[in-house]
Formats: sequence, C-alpha cells, structure tokens
Amino acid sequence: MKKLTALFLALAFGISWSIYAVAKWGIGVTGPIGWTITSALFMFGPAIAALVLRKPLGLTWPDLGVVRHGIRWKWMGIAVLIGLSLPVLAIGFNWLLGDLLHFQGFGHTSVSKAMIMDVLRETLTGSGMSAELVDSRAAKLQDFPLNGPALLVLMLAFAALAGCTVNFVFAMGEELGWRGMLFHSTRRFGWLRQALFTGLVWGLWHAPLIHHGLNYPEHPWSGIAFMCLFTTALALPLAWVRFRSGCVWSAGVLHGTVNAAAGITVVFTKGGTEMLGGGAGLSAILGMCSLGVLLFAFDRDFRVQFQKAA
Repeated sequence: MKKLTALFLALAFGISWSIYAVAKWGIGVTGPIGWTITSALFMFGPAIAALVLRKPLGLTWPDLGVVRHGIRWKWMGIAVLIGLSLPVLAIGFNWLLGDLLHFQGFGHTSVSKAMIMDVLRETLTGSGMSAELVDSRAAKLQDFPLNGPALLVLMLAFAALAGCTVNFVFAMGEELGWRGMLFHSTRRFGWLRQALFTGLVWGLWHAPLIHHGLNYPEHPWSGIAFMCLFTTALALPLAWVRFRSGCVWSAGVLHGTVNAAAGITVVFTKGGTEMLGGGAGLSAILGMCSLGVLLFAFDRDFRVQFQKAA
C-alpha cells in the first residue's frame, strides 16, 4: 500500500504541476481565460494518475469507488446538503466573529438584499466599470422581487445544480484520485489519520495555483498553508460520504457543490479579508470543522466501521 500511495502521489503531482509549468513557462499563458483552462486541466491530474496505475497495480473499479449498481442514492443527496452547508456555516461564523465578537478581518455580515447590492457595487466599481453602468446593474437587482434570505436560497439552488452537473465533471478529475485511489490505499490509517493525510497532500497539490492567485490572491505563500487547512477540514466530510455511499460519485457531488457554493459567502459579507472571511477563509474552515464534529457525534459507528472495512 505504501508503494501504491507513493506512486499515485508522484504521478498526480507530476501531471498537474507539469500542466501548470507548461502553461506558465512554456506557453506563457497570461489572460484569465487561459488560466481558467489551465486550472481545469490541472484538476484532472489525480484522475489520470489513478487511471494509469489501476491495472498495473491490480486494482478493480470498485476499489476506486467506481460502481454502476448498488449506489446508495440518499447519500448523494446528503453530499449535496453538506456542500451547501459550507457558505451557510461560513456566513454564520463571519457574523459571530465579525459582528458579534468584533474580530478584525471577518467583516460585517447580513443576509439582506442591501448587503448584496453593496458588495455588487464595490465589485463592479473595483473592476473599472463606469458609475452609470454600476447604477444600472444595481437597479436591476433592486427591482428583483426577492429579499435577502430568498436570494440566498436561490443561490444555493443554483450551486446544487452546478455541483451535480458541470462542476461534478471537473471535481471527479480530483476525486477519482483523492477519494478513489488514495482513499483505497490509506483506509488502513484509520479515519482521523486518513483525513489529515489526504487533506494535507490535497492542499499541497494546489500549491502552484494558490501561489498564482487562486482563492488567496493577496497571500501567495501563506495562502498555501490556508488551503491545506481548508482541504483538511473538508477531508473528513468527503471521506464520510465516500464511505457511507460506497462510491466515489458522492465525493464528486460534494466537491462540485463546494466549488459552486463557496463564493456565496462573500456576497453577504462586506469588509472581510480573504484569509478570514473569504469563501475559503477561516470562517469556512471553522464551519467544515464544526460539521466534521457533528458527523462524528451523530455517527459514532463510523470510526469503527471505517477501520474494520480497510
């Protein structure tokens, strides 16, 4: 298993980091569209590594969680709900730490249309849009017949749809590796060590993109450490749905939903920093850690069953 893990990680990192290197130094990609394509290709490194190594290492498709029959569908729905809980919990922690306890960096939070309009105005003005066009966009939002909580629900609904469709495809580029092959080779670690190990390597794998500006554009180096914290906080819920569903598809749905929903946090928070109040900041990390504690508390058999099934 150690050989399998080492081979997989070497190949997954090698493929993804090579894609980044070719884009940055070989082709010289500079524009946002080019880097969006590069990031999308980068995400498929773990899946390619898993597919390349599966037969040589004697693994079956079910070993990777790839199944067509016996899928426990209720866990797919639970995976979506866990993904949607990320922005809701992050918004809650931003309010608790920023508005209630007045810690710097978490900003001011309000689930209201007024907050959305303030954030929209700041974003559009910062992008260089003219004042007239900013006013026009803000007026359209003002006329939209939904209040803040209803708009939050609408955003979550669209995030769920994206997480189960387009985002799912790209998330599986990672999950076939992390919750497929790596999950299979590290189950013997036990639930806690498995989640910590997977979260750390998953976060480090993001390092080139984080340094380039993903998630924490103002913190290219410390952002890597924060990304490791974020992925580690997500690793336990992902391992949980992967185990309970019996397939890797649930992890892809959860991951895809998180990618779609994380940005909702900043729509309802003004003045927060990307490291603390952002979509992948400390508030989101605390939210996922809290969820992990709840999952463990309400599913006490998970720890024993997880290790026995390894």
